[in-house]
Amino acid sequence: MLITVKFHTALKRYCPQNDGMLQFQYIEGLTVKKLLEQLNLNNGAVGLVLVNGKIASREIQLMRGDYVEIFPIFGGG
Repeated sequence: MLITVKFHTALKRYCPQNDGMLQFQYIEGLTVKKLLEQLNLNNGAVGLVLVNGKIASREIQLMRGDYVEIFPIFGGG
């Protein structure tokens, strides 16, 4: 089963599809950190990751069918 990944705003440039959505093959032991590394997003560009609508740490282990949303670092002032 696959994991669905949605790239938000500026991070869409890391997605091969123009719609910002990607289906990623589930691998046993896959964590948020490993997923970001495989997507070449370990460069500090990611500010927030949601897994199934909940804030997730980098150490969270992903499961088959998870829906991962990746947001860039937010600026403000």
